[in-house]
Amino acid sequence: MDETIKAIIVDDESEARDLLTALLEDYENISVTAQLGSVDEAIAFILVSPPDLIFLDIQMPKKNGFELAIALRNLNIKSHIVFVTAYDQYAIQAVKHAAFDYLLKPINEEELRETITRFMLTKPKTGISDKIDNLLVVINDNFRKKRFNTRSGFIMLNFSDIFYIDADGNYSKIYLTNGTQEIVTQSLGQMEEELPPTNFFRINRSIIINIKHLIRVNRRNKTCIISYEEKNLEFPIPSDQIKLLESINY
Repeated sequence: MDETIKAIIVDDESEARDLLTALLEDYENISVTAQLGSVDEAIAFILVSPPDLIFLDIQMPKKNGFELAIALRNLNIKSHIVFVTAYDQYAIQAVKHAAFDYLLKPINEEELRETITRFMLTKPKTGISDKIDNLLVVINDNFRKKRFNTRSGFIMLNFSDIFYIDADGNYSKIYLTNGTQEIVTQSLGQMEEELPPTNFFRINRSIIINIKHLIRVNRRNKTCIISYEEKNLEFPIPSDQIKLLESINY
């Protein structure tokens, strides 16, 4: 492919934008036409000069990268997206599910080279519109917020932030991936009914786990292990729940 590929970088961190720009200078047929620090800035630029390739951070203030992707779909922009992110595994799963490319921060030069080479050799004929619906499904499952009532009011939590839930009498205690806990007034039975079964599973009488953190089930010992970063927890799980878990297509 001899034509110049127009690329833009959208990231709220100026150092990250500068670093990626410097790395892309090694590619003669890639021209970085703009560095943008927000979704709104990016939309304004793209409407005037649509790029071939968008290197897009996911987590930014006010509006995130997924919101930009959705906006571009609605505007019928055909640019191809490469997510560049230090975000958690849920974002990566969403990106993979939608068949977008992604790079993890800090950027590995070899991985960047592979991404660029793949794009140059097989420049996608389809853009955002053809993939965003799949992305929306996964975002809806993993990043959707839900209100949980507390004794003093309520809290709003992303499903992706929930590690597991423990029964606490008539209440429930939600353990979050950041290490904090929240006591909510819903019972574990109510939680089981209200939470999406594609994300959560009640493994025994007192524990609901976020399935995305499940890494191992031991039939012999009747245990399961959930993990987030370097924290592993083991819980008992009856044989009938193991069978039920095996029968569900996640």
